[in-house]
Amino acid sequence: MAISTTAGKFRKTGDTLNYTVAAAGTAVPVGKIIKTDGLLCLATTPIAAGTTGALKVLHRGEVVEVTTDEAIGETSAGTAIYIVDATGLASKSSSSATLLGYARAAIGATDLSFEVVCA
Repeated sequence: MAISTTAGKFRKTGDTLNYTVAAAGTAVPVGKIIKTDGLLCLATTPIAAGTTGALKVLHRGEVVEVTTDEAIGETSAGTAIYIVDATGLASKSSSSATLLGYARAAIGATDLSFEVVCA
């Protein structure tokens, strides 16, 4: 049987997805990078425990500023930056981590904030 018509309704911008924090879970602060459904996403608003909020899906070529409380060490521009799956922390190691992207510029040994071009 052939399809004779197809219709759609706009729901929301395709670069966001709903994310529910478990009632007993930890609230998600603004700026938290989260891996969900195989995608790396960014919380643009806080999401309280037991509620649903929207996450911004990070796309190839987008630039995000990453801020850490512990320096990842000196790197050159183009160094691969990963998000550790279990902790959500930035790392230069690919072990148990998901590629976020590449350092937009050199990162100093003590830099706590740097830009990454998403992969």
